[in-house]
Amino acid sequence: MDESELFEIDRGYNEALAWSKDALRQLQKPYLKLENVNMTDVNKLNKPQLANLLCRSLHYMGELMDYVKSSRNVSIATQHRLIESQKQVISVQAELSDCKTELLDTLKDTVKSSVVDSVKAEFKTYSSIVENSQPREQVISSETLESVVKHVVEEEDRSRNVVMFGLIEENESELVEAVSEVFQNIGQKPKIVEACRIGSKSKSGAAAARPVKVKLSSSITVDQIVANAKNLRKIEKFKTVFVCPDRSPEQRQIQRDLVKEMKERATKDTNKTFFIKAGQIHCRDKTVAEG
Repeated sequence: MDESELFEIDRGYNEALAWSKDALRQLQKPYLKLENVNMTDVNKLNKPQLANLLCRSLHYMGELMDYVKSSRNVSIATQHRLIESQKQVISVQAELSDCKTELLDTLKDTVKSSVVDSVKAEFKTYSSIVENSQPREQVISSETLESVVKHVVEEEDRSRNVVMFGLIEENESELVEAVSEVFQNIGQKPKIVEACRIGSKSKSGAAAARPVKVKLSSSITVDQIVANAKNLRKIEKFKTVFVCPDRSPEQRQIQRDLVKEMKERATKDTNKTFFIKAGQIHCRDKTVAEG
């Protein structure tokens, strides 16, 4: 509302106030309100006073009609401004949506660039090894290059996976929901891209539940889930469920060797609790572990 509109409102109010004071003064009721005036008060006026009051009333009615008209125009103008403001809001929302799309595209390009950089780094490392171990004139074969690229892509893809053991095989059409329930019980709500069982199902049905490979949207999410997976043993329903990263065959062999060595050390020293962390075997006194 601009200054001219505020001025019109103030003018109308002042006109009404002046008229009401004058009318009450003629009625000799300066301390009353107009709505408290009755016919007895009006009958006390003489003809000139009534004529004057009527004339002022008609004048005020004209002023009031002008004020109502002005207020209507103000209301229409305000409505138009509101519509324009809504259009601006819609325009800003569209711009924000475009910015979001652009940001997602930039993120995709960044991820793609990261993979490309990883491939280049792998090439550089491999080339350095070849240069140091083979004659200069030897050329890297296309099969070797293909193997390197495949290795980099597999490692990049595997970093977003976890493998879940011990999840009972029930309604496999609701496997994603079952996996999501496990994650929620350790305080995680990741975006699950895909979940599937690994291996062939036993015909007898007596075998243990097959592992579940779960593909997530981010390797950071994988790290968070693996870090919190130890809390599953505290939950009765999932105390036999185990979650670990998706390891390559070489990594699985290393892990098996570590587990074997850990069990051997635990057999020899029963006063300590042994565990594997960051690819190494650690231990602590059982009294400390229980505390």
